[in-house]
Amino acid sequence: MIGRRRRISGALVALVLMAGAATTVGAHLAVRAGEDRYAGQVMDRYASEIAGAVEEQVTRYGGTLTDIAYAVGAQTTLTAGDFGGITAGLVTERLPGASNVGFIVPATPAEIPAVQQRWRDQGADGLTLRPADGETGHEFLIFEKSFDGLDNMRGTDVAVSAPATAALKTARHSGSLAISVAYQLVRDRNVDAGRQQNSVVLAAPVYTGLGSTAPDLFIGWMVMGLRGQDFLSRILLDRGQGSVQVTLTDPAVSGAVLATATPGERVNDAALERSAGITVGQRRWQLAMWPTSRLIAATDRGMSWLTGAAGAGLSILLAVVTAVLAGSRNRALEQVDQATADLRRDIRRREQVEGRLRLREEELRHLAFHDPLTGLANRTLFYDRLTHALATHGRRDRTFAVLFIDLDGFKQINDERGHQAGDTVLRTTAERLLAGLRATDTVARFGGDEFAIILEDLAHAEDARPTAERVINTLQEPIDIDGRPARVSASVGIAVNHPGLTADDILRDADTAMYSAKTNGKNRYAEA
Repeated sequence: MIGRRRRISGALVALVLMAGAATTVGAHLAVRAGEDRYAGQVMDRYASEIAGAVEEQVTRYGGTLTDIAYAVGAQTTLTAGDFGGITAGLVTERLPGASNVGFIVPATPAEIPAVQQRWRDQGADGLTLRPADGETGHEFLIFEKSFDGLDNMRGTDVAVSAPATAALKTARHSGSLAISVAYQLVRDRNVDAGRQQNSVVLAAPVYTGLGSTAPDLFIGWMVMGLRGQDFLSRILLDRGQGSVQVTLTDPAVSGAVLATATPGERVNDAALERSAGITVGQRRWQLAMWPTSRLIAATDRGMSWLTGAAGAGLSILLAVVTAVLAGSRNRALEQVDQATADLRRDIRRREQVEGRLRLREEELRHLAFHDPLTGLANRTLFYDRLTHALATHGRRDRTFAVLFIDLDGFKQINDERGHQAGDTVLRTTAERLLAGLRATDTVARFGGDEFAIILEDLAHAEDARPTAERVINTLQEPIDIDGRPARVSASVGIAVNHPGLTADDILRDADTAMYSAKTNGKNRYAEA
């Protein structure tokens, strides 16, 4: 018998361990799936926000550049002063990452002296055009507003840069904004290697004669240099919050990296990596994003392992407890009956306590929505039912009315015969109001000697009048208080629902109508 009991005890402990292990693994997998799903949703949100921000910012820069191109083209004779006035409102804070905004004109080798003299005459003092060697066509920077402190670029021949020249040609041939492939700006070629970064140029063609009868004439380009790293760093500062690492590439140049942002420690999880394509100025960029340890920490990703550890510990604890209980089973057999009886008594006590708690909960719920003196609905419950009536009657195009009631003469009874007499009047009033109404109607005490009624599903708005008259007649009957009669009357205001009215509107209209009834002699009703 002893060996049999030991075998049963061992089997029971093994069963507890297996059940605990299965439950722990299931809980761990379920929590981990939830963590993965939430982390994925967070990454989706960051990917959408960052991609949208990059596209929105570049579009805004392009719109700004296009507007300036229109303004430049509108000048009869563009001078340095005109250019300065047009670009005066541009500041680095509004264009993070932008290196400069400049006006570029084309010229053949034979035209260079004339072009140079022309723009000197128009305010480009000291302008010296520096043509690139071996080029048959040149594009010279004439005017410029610099954001990076490099003010010696006027006269530079952009033809030295094939990507910039290609963007200018695209803009001219398409007549709209164009963006270059990723490359190093001409102005950055003398910058320290540690500060160099891939950039792009935005180009917008400039035409004269727009909006007039004169023929449109191409005169040059407005360009804006955009340093990728500076640009993306500002976007990430505003949107990334250090939770994601981002790489912005230009697939047109063998995946050239425009910019990277690597805050925090990258978490290598292929399920959380995100990518997005962005179309900007006739060009396609690619965003790649990875989560950081900060994002993982913010999504409580370690909870699955904590759940697993807690489950394993609990399983072991249960197994130990089971073993102890099983080992002491023989010694505890004589106590089974007593323990069972104690358990049953505990269950009965618990059921009694739970019953009292449920009863108390129901009492508290009733007190929260009913007037303690009269048992009627209070202001909160009445307002809730009024809101519900507005919704249901509005959908069915039905009519309901609100009666606002104020007792005439109540204050005198309360002052002369005491609060107990006043309470008797209020309770009797509540009983009489309830006795004369349908079960679907709502009666509430608003406080003091004010009551309100909702009459639902009326065939006509006029159907509220008989109820108002019945209330007036019923409430003016004498009330016996300790063998002495007391009399009050009622002033009633009626308001009916109409499309567009809110609960507050109907209550206000009913209250206003009640005051009208009281002003005009009391013991009567008035309609809003």
